[in-house]
Amino acid sequence: MPPASLTKLLTALVASDRLAPADTVPVTDRAAGEPASKINMKAGQVWPFRDALYALLLSSANDAAAAVGERVGGTLEAFATQMQEAGTELGLADNPVLRDPAGLDDNFSVDGGNLLSARDVAIVARAVLSQPLLAQVVSTPVYTFTGPDGVRHRLGNHNLLLTSYPGAIGEKTGYTRKSGEDLVAAARRDGRTLIAVVLGAPSVWRNASDLLDQGFAMPAGAPGTGDTLPAVHLPGSPPPTSPVAGATASTGGDPATSGSPAPHHRHRSSGTTAETVGLVVIGTTAIAVGARRRQVMRRRRRRIRAAAPSWVDIREGVTGSATADGPTSIGGVRR
Repeated sequence: MPPASLTKLLTALVASDRLAPADTVPVTDRAAGEPASKINMKAGQVWPFRDALYALLLSSANDAAAAVGERVGGTLEAFATQMQEAGTELGLADNPVLRDPAGLDDNFSVDGGNLLSARDVAIVARAVLSQPLLAQVVSTPVYTFTGPDGVRHRLGNHNLLLTSYPGAIGEKTGYTRKSGEDLVAAARRDGRTLIAVVLGAPSVWRNASDLLDQGFAMPAGAPGTGDTLPAVHLPGSPPPTSPVAGATASTGGDPATSGSPAPHHRHRSSGTTAETVGLVVIGTTAIAVGARRRQVMRRRRRRIRAAAPSWVDIREGVTGSATADGPTSIGGVRR
């Protein structure tokens, strides 16, 4: 299904593998011309990657997504290839289509935009939480900085659960007319971390709370249904050697600072992080738009009736399930 701005989690993963926070991101005419929501980057400006990253994940700025994509890939089309390669390395398995770094899916998009399953979005979201910088960004309620335009910017996190759901630690909202309301929501309680994913949700914040509550109410050692997410394998990292779902970390060369395609550098902190220990909750509900969306939903309902996976213990590698009538949706707010 169209993931809208949830795509920006993958864009951030790919970019943070190749850029250090102090690296620079030049703005081209193409990036400056992206549609709203945006942070009003101007062609010719040069932004610190850290500020562009916060604009990307907190304000869901499409111009920041395009500028970062061009900085890493040279062109948005080349970055699309890097996104697709990253999806393979992460273990995305539901035939992902990854083309646009912002998640646009209209005439402004790169080649029509993206398609992802909720399960594959959960894999991306778990990898984001394994990276200390990215985990910090998505959990930040407000970020302020002075841009290269001399303007004092104040970025507010679109994820309302940060201030309304106990233990919420952030992630990402999304919306397009085609995708509907989308949300990746993460929360941590008593050493357990849950991630909930919903695409096209009809009742966003209430359903988010219901689904996360359901996950926290399940015993940590529940046997589950047998569906297993792959171990965390970050883009550009060596294949994991253990089936246990932990974070792979490495460090490497000097950061690149030019506007040309970035060399493949590592800028991760070493060691694993507690963010990946616990449960992943996957909820999928959609509002069908047109015949194609209805076909997608019919296929999804058949899959849910057959297996109904809704949570995954990423430490033990097992899934649980919810009844068809149980809470299975989370939503987001507009980009």
